[in-house]
Amino acid sequence: MKKVSYVLCIFSIIAFSVFTSEAFAQISQPEDNIFFIFIQVTLRNSDGQLITYLESQKFSNVDNKMINDSLDYFSSSTEIPIFQLNDIKFQVFIIETYTEFDSNTMFGNAYYDVTIDDQTYTAAQFQFDSFLTSPGDEATAVWTIARLV
Repeated sequence: MKKVSYVLCIFSIIAFSVFTSEAFAQISQPEDNIFFIFIQVTLRNSDGQLITYLESQKFSNVDNKMINDSLDYFSSSTEIPIFQLNDIKFQVFIIETYTEFDSNTMFGNAYYDVTIDDQTYTAAQFQFDSFLTSPGDEATAVWTIARLV
């Protein structure tokens, strides 16, 4: 019985590794120097009380080039420190966005938007279960992005 279990386990591992297309560790491409994105979203009511706290590293519609271009823009006008760890140099950007709600609405997305020539584009999107907001509620999204330099 043990031998059958071992054979089934080994067969499962081989079948999974052959038929899956997901890569668990990917090498960064030269133009893709973003290696970490993290978001924290808080919702506070009009009295300032915390209603919801969410955090994630899972995003959709990520445009690394657009994010890199926006980080280049930030670092051209503000001095962003360069950190070094094990001979790897990187920068950490912390970008906060605030949204105050003036009516009852459903809130279910946080966007990293970039404006180019008066046109706004979404460079990354964080989707979550929607929740109802009331007038005076405020959502804060804190994007933490690290990139190699």
